[in-house]
Amino acid sequence: MKHKLISLFVLVFIIFSCKNETKKSNSIAEPQKSNANATESDSIKSDSAAVNSSSNNLAENKKLLLDFYLKNDKKTQYFLINNNKDTTIVCAEKTKITITANSFIVSKTQKEVSGQIKISVKEYYSISDILLGRLSTTSNGKLLETGGMLDINAVSGQEKCDLKKGKSIEIEMLKKGEKEGMQLFNGKRTNDQVNWQLAEVSINLNKVYNKVDEMPVYPGGNQVLYKTLGNNIVLPEEIISGKVTSTFVVDKEGNVTNIKIIKGLSKEVDEAVVKAFKKLSKFIPGKVNGIPVNVQYSLPVNIHSDEEDGTNGYLSSTSSNSRSTNYEAKKTKAEEFSSYLFKSAKLGFINCDRFLDYDESSKIDYVINFKNDSNTSVSIIFHSIKSVMTGYSNADNVSFNNIPSGEKITIFAIKYVDDKPYLATQETETSRQKLNNLAFEEVTPEKLKQEIKKLDRLN
Repeated sequence: MKHKLISLFVLVFIIFSCKNETKKSNSIAEPQKSNANATESDSIKSDSAAVNSSSNNLAENKKLLLDFYLKNDKKTQYFLINNNKDTTIVCAEKTKITITANSFIVSKTQKEVSGQIKISVKEYYSISDILLGRLSTTSNGKLLETGGMLDINAVSGQEKCDLKKGKSIEIEMLKKGEKEGMQLFNGKRTNDQVNWQLAEVSINLNKVYNKVDEMPVYPGGNQVLYKTLGNNIVLPEEIISGKVTSTFVVDKEGNVTNIKIIKGLSKEVDEAVVKAFKKLSKFIPGKVNGIPVNVQYSLPVNIHSDEEDGTNGYLSSTSSNSRSTNYEAKKTKAEEFSSYLFKSAKLGFINCDRFLDYDESSKIDYVINFKNDSNTSVSIIFHSIKSVMTGYSNADNVSFNNIPSGEKITIFAIKYVDDKPYLATQETETSRQKLNNLAFEEVTPEKLKQEIKKLDRLN
């Protein structure tokens, strides 16, 4: 009996001990589970913090890139003018802006401004200026070649001003060589890019027009013109008769210029006719949309050398200038001008540009492959034409659409990483083959600006 009690006691003790071990084991396991949960939670918080940190860095890097552009954009030039007087402004890079009296109204109220107007101007002629101004040469994605860009604005006190309806400003921009087809474009900045649109109301004052709304008029009319020329032609002594076909340009000030003999009689007679044209008084200039322009003029001179009546010469009354509105004259090469001249009815971004005539079959989409975090500014600069194009970005590449194949270009890309600027440049040719990656190197802001300035050598 005593033996059985001892056995029962041992059994109870074992069972009790097992329960305590299980309870103790459970009490140890719970904190471990709790720690595991805490670790997982901390990990999630850590990842979230890393994402936020990356996002914050990206935003900061974007800001630094924008700040770099803003800091190095062209300096604004200011001119204080009297709105009640005709004024010509000459800018730092020789751009001339001519403003007629009483041209401005307040944008909000549309009331005419009296007194002083502050004109602000930025000039963008070089490749580096265009890049640092975050500008490019495209119109709705179509490539342009530029002759220079301006940003012109006006204020009266604190009020923004516009040009009054029917008023315009004359813009003279220096040029290098003659490029046909230059036109005036107005620009609008959208999504960090400026898109250029052909100006609705603009007159190319460089152009010699063959078709105008109003032909030039000689003071007193055609009969006075014929009589004046006849009196001024001094013929040589020998008797000679016939027709001399001549052309000349009546410029926008009414002066007779660029006199040419298309078909003459003799050297002496032809020279006498040219001298007579040079003695003419100013014409009333021809006009397009009410604006004086250069007009091609053509007159046949009928020569009669007659000793009996003493007549030296006269002009046929059926000469080709006798037609009225929308007269179209014979085309001849006009004299060269040293600058582009335009009339613009708008302020803001203004561009002297021309569309490039390329075969559609030669146009391609040029693509650069690299992981683009939207914090990289990528442009291409063409070597043979003065054109700069900004790429369209997505997650994996930057593309330049509808551009000519086989053109030599320089790729220019900058970005900020961890508050430091990085630069990549590469010379290559446009092709359908994708370019993989760009080699970026860290630079200082000063070095970055120097490298941009070096690109001016391309054009």
